[in-house]
Amino acid sequence: MRFFYPFAILALSVSVSTSSYAKNKDGNWIENYLDRDNGSEISRFTDIENNSRWYYNLRFQGKSDIGKTIDDRSSGLEASLRLRGKTMFTDDLGFTGDFWLKAKENYAKADGVRTNKYDDLDEEAAWENLIFGLESNRFGSLVYGKHTATWAGLVADIGNYGVKNIQADAGGKNAGKVLYKNHFENNLFVHSSYDLNSEIYGLDLGYQTANIYPFRPDSYGIYFSAYNGQPFLNMGYNSTIMGNADLNSDIKSDTALNRHDDHLFTYSISGYKQFGFKGRIATVIAYSDRNDDSDEQVRQRGYTAGGLGLSASTTYLHIPEGFKGWAPLVTASHDEFTNKFTPQMQYWFDPSMRVTLGYDFTSHGENSAHAEFQIDL
Repeated sequence: MRFFYPFAILALSVSVSTSSYAKNKDGNWIENYLDRDNGSEISRFTDIENNSRWYYNLRFQGKSDIGKTIDDRSSGLEASLRLRGKTMFTDDLGFTGDFWLKAKENYAKADGVRTNKYDDLDEEAAWENLIFGLESNRFGSLVYGKHTATWAGLVADIGNYGVKNIQADAGGKNAGKVLYKNHFENNLFVHSSYDLNSEIYGLDLGYQTANIYPFRPDSYGIYFSAYNGQPFLNMGYNSTIMGNADLNSDIKSDTALNRHDDHLFTYSISGYKQFGFKGRIATVIAYSDRNDDSDEQVRQRGYTAGGLGLSASTTYLHIPEGFKGWAPLVTASHDEFTNKFTPQMQYWFDPSMRVTLGYDFTSHGENSAHAEFQIDL
């Protein structure tokens, strides 16, 4: 029955929006893919007149986090290659894909003891996104892939801490999902997912004047989301708590701990607002039903069979003029286990190259400092 969940959402969307086409022909799953300033175009697979275009990006990223002392730190290097685009078969229907391969190298110390050493840039390579399927300009995208259970929480994907305290699914991005996504011409937005392995499913319903990531001036969006996975919250340096987790359960999940209840849902209301090219704010308010575990029990254990209660997180980014210069941002969050305040300062050399410094203050947990650079080619 649950296998048909995404298809039921698709049918519902079509039935209530038979006169509403997708927002435009400039991408549904791959947002803004026809913009020739996006990435390095692959001419062999590009035919702009027929709305077909493929492009790739290279990214090199380094980051470091330090806990209470220099003896508690973690660092990492990442190099990634991402191929995206769409090939149209007809005026309405095409093949779309997002293939993002990322190689990682990590180094870490805990109490002065090395817990992860450098492996000559050969530690791990894995898919960050692996998405492919069909996209209709009218009926939206139906794809198979590796991605998140819900979509709307990505409004908070600003800086390094925006998505850490929104009760997102602890499993993160997982393969084996059937996903549906559509931004209709009347600005309604629908996204749904079903994981063929864990049977975790999610739904987003919203209203948006533009897709999340292109940073269109004066755009905004508001969404309602729900999923039956395992919500998590960050408690500070190297510390998280997870809900709906059970050592003795046989209900599958996308983490090392199984779920306690496949009917325990995490609900959220989220939204973003872009202020011209001056700034951007995003907020996520989430709720999952708790059990009788005390706050301290959950903090000490790191998980609970119940949910994580009520949480709220807001991030604001100041965008520098011309996308060059200083870009301060701040994330503030509150939940039933801790309060956090995270100022960060970025310097944008241009839209594709930036450095970030930040500090994470938390009321129950370990404060941490963060440094990062990112280069997109």
